[in-house]
Amino acid sequence: MKWEYGMYPDTEMTYLWEEDETGRVAFLVKVAPGCSIPFHNHPRREVAYLVEGEVRLNDDIMRAGDFLTAIADEAHDVYTETGCTFFIFIDYNINKHRFAPIAEA
Repeated sequence: MKWEYGMYPDTEMTYLWEEDETGRVAFLVKVAPGCSIPFHNHPRREVAYLVEGEVRLNDDIMRAGDFLTAIADEAHDVYTETGCTFFIFIDYNINKHRFAPIAEA
């Protein structure tokens, strides 16, 4: 695996799989101890599994082995005292694709 700088300070990520046609993508994200990811929303479905560490998402605490899913436009922030690693699957890679309006019939 090739780790690279993540989208936020003090994060790293590595892509595991991507489907070019749809933009679906699976990747690992590491967040350093004492760091956070700011409040953000998800335009489409996100599925996340906490591989290691402990993290606070809004008012909820996740520990290694916990699972979450964020539905379209659901928002949260992330903070970890211990550091953590997530496995994440999103069904649309917003960094590579643009949303296009649906044509009216």
